[in-house]
Amino acid sequence: MSVNEIEILKRALNREREAKEIAEKFVEQRIFNLYSENVSLNKKFKSQSEFQRILIDNLVDALFVIDFKGNILQSNKEARKLIGLKSFENFPNISEFSNNNYKSLLHKFKNLNLKILKEKSFKWNFINRKKENKVVMIKCKLLSSGDKNSHAIQAIVRDITTEHKLDLQLQRNLEEQKFESLILKHLLAKDDLYENAWTLVNHIAKYLKTDDCVFYSVVNDKLIQIAATGNKVKTNSKTIINRLKLPVTEGIIGKVARSKQGLIINDTSKDQSYIVDDAQRLSEITVPIILDNEVIGVIDSEHPEKNHYEQYQLDFLSKMTTSIALRIKASITEFEKNINTEELIRTKSRLELIFNSDHNAEVVESFDGLILDVGNAFLKLFSFPLEQKKAFIGMSCATARENLKGYFKNEDEFVTRIDELITNRNPHLQEILELKDGRFLSRDFMPVVLNGKLDCFVWRYRDVTLSVNYEKNIEFEKTKYKSIIDNMNLGLLEVDNNDNILSVNKSLAVMSGYSTQELFVSKAKDLLLSNQNELNSLFREKREYHKHNYSVPFELEIIRKDGTKRNWLTSGNALKDINGVAYGSVWVNLDITELKNLIDKNEKLIKNLTDSNEELSHYAHLVSHDLKTPLRTISTFVNWIKDDNENNLTDESIEHIKTLEDTILDMDKLISSTLQFAEIRSSDGKKNARINLSEVINTLIANNFLLFEKEFKIRYPKNFPIIEYNEVQIKQIFQNLIDNSFKYRDKKKSSYVEIAFEDKLDHYLFKIKDNGIGIDKSYHHMVFTIFKKMNQRTDSSGIGLWIIKKIIENAGGKIWFESTLGEGTTFYFTVKK
Repeated sequence: MSVNEIEILKRALNREREAKEIAEKFVEQRIFNLYSENVSLNKKFKSQSEFQRILIDNLVDALFVIDFKGNILQSNKEARKLIGLKSFENFPNISEFSNNNYKSLLHKFKNLNLKILKEKSFKWNFINRKKENKVVMIKCKLLSSGDKNSHAIQAIVRDITTEHKLDLQLQRNLEEQKFESLILKHLLAKDDLYENAWTLVNHIAKYLKTDDCVFYSVVNDKLIQIAATGNKVKTNSKTIINRLKLPVTEGIIGKVARSKQGLIINDTSKDQSYIVDDAQRLSEITVPIILDNEVIGVIDSEHPEKNHYEQYQLDFLSKMTTSIALRIKASITEFEKNINTEELIRTKSRLELIFNSDHNAEVVESFDGLILDVGNAFLKLFSFPLEQKKAFIGMSCATARENLKGYFKNEDEFVTRIDELITNRNPHLQEILELKDGRFLSRDFMPVVLNGKLDCFVWRYRDVTLSVNYEKNIEFEKTKYKSIIDNMNLGLLEVDNNDNILSVNKSLAVMSGYSTQELFVSKAKDLLLSNQNELNSLFREKREYHKHNYSVPFELEIIRKDGTKRNWLTSGNALKDINGVAYGSVWVNLDITELKNLIDKNEKLIKNLTDSNEELSHYAHLVSHDLKTPLRTISTFVNWIKDDNENNLTDESIEHIKTLEDTILDMDKLISSTLQFAEIRSSDGKKNARINLSEVINTLIANNFLLFEKEFKIRYPKNFPIIEYNEVQIKQIFQNLIDNSFKYRDKKKSSYVEIAFEDKLDHYLFKIKDNGIGIDKSYHHMVFTIFKKMNQRTDSSGIGLWIIKKIIENAGGKIWFESTLGEGTTFYFTVKK
């Protein structure tokens, strides 16, 4: 859509809105006048009422008249249609909206200035009964009767959903056109891949409203991070921290590169292919850059919140990457050339360094028997001065062998073996040769073929004297420690790749009940495992694991020779030859049968204790319920006796009845507290969630303390942090502490409670401070003790502070207080981040 077309649509929308507003004002004023005149209906105005009803019912916009309790006194056809009601259905109260809609609307109405009769307007989003998302413009006006007392709110509601969507689309189109033009302008300015990539990711991150965007270039079948934003980049530089280089077979990026389809992941925690880079983020959008049906790059962006990205963003980025693909390809081609050139230079330098190093004694022989090159280490190995290197170049290999054979213990075999290797022309590695001076050399022979033709032979010699002597020492040590291994309490088992037993110690023979001879002629899994199908699979899986040198203990059920079943704890490691090839594995086994039986007994005991606790909790609920029933009966009959004999009771009898009523209230509170005491542990397992603490505290104060704001002020900051907590329990903490400040306020003062918090390194510290009566120091030790009260108030059970202490400590926090009698009390508690 062009800019001119967008401007035409915007002007048309503005004209339509102006026309509607003129018509609405006329209709709204007429409705307002008719309704105001019709508050006290009598016979002579019945005809006007009928006219009013017809006019209201045929309004183009929806109309509601709502009292201050949320009851809908009047509505028209359009109102029912907007809400999603059928024509014959009534909608008596706005509370029938879904919970979120109702709270939002109630909040809007509460914010109206009820002392001013001026019209108020606001926009509102909601979901109707047909599950349709609606955007409406609500114009409110207070309705008053003849005595000018307001008694209801008139609301004219216009459905602007279509206009709202069109506005969003127009705004989105303008933003995308500006964004695409900006990117193309910057990309056309330079051929440098790095500069273009950094420009690209910064623009895309801004468009997607995130601080994380990475550009991957596809180079030699690998996805290489070229540019990034946010925490991936060092401050004030264009250097990526821990730059990733991924095969195209890995991760969500690799999946997109292979499928050539853009992808949105709304919750990465549920996607097994997600790879954590610098931090775990919960939503991801990935778009391939494709040219001539080939993926040349990938744009990847993440956001810490779920469901952050939308389909229109994916569609736009996919279209935009088509426009920039050719430019990106030119940059990547230049980049690949630079990489290949640098790699060739590095390879050449590396080969020269390796060949002339002191560690690789190499000789290069031409296919016609002349020495082409000699490594420095070869000259040092045989004590030739480095200056003689030139003398060896071009020398006949036959002559050189005759000169060298005198160094070897078996001179003739040294020469004949070389002739044999050249004749066969097969690679041969790690052939051991013994020198006359007691050293041992390892010799490798490698024919080099270029373009299908034999080019040369490479001989490599290494001094392995230490290694050979080490092997001899190992054999000696093996014999030395064999007796120790045979008599240890752990059973050792060595098997090959086919599970054939190679060796065992005496302890394993005792544990299994088999002799060593019986074990050597069997496969370990066939002889020892009880459940062949299940455990064979497990055994194979663990053996595959141990090929990579992972040692993970696991449990097996073993059958001894006498048929008894035992439980072994097993851990293994791969056995590898000098080439690193696994030829078997060794397993360490511990008989844990008795330990396992003991654990089973403990688990049964714990289960019995848990069942007993649940039964006690259930019993507490039943007892509390059964106690309250007769208590209510007693309370009812006491009130009847008091009412029936009000004029006949003496002052002493009235005082006795008053004591009885107070005792009943105290008993009721005690029963409720007992029930809370029983339930506190059952609530510990409830899951935590991200809590907007500002909303929780605002709602708590509005619902419980607004009626007392003249005599009890609550001071608190505008914004509280977002915390991870059980929502019911955090409400209970703040309500209990604020309620205590209210109950124990000093009525001689201007009472207040002040809520504050501090953001610490690993927790939040909350403070609830009041100027109440305070707590005598002699009672400080009783504050958090269950069922302990410092006065005889019937509205206190002595359990509230114990409960919130339990909640806070179970969540990993702490609570304490400071108090001075006559001055006030301050409670402190912490919430872990």
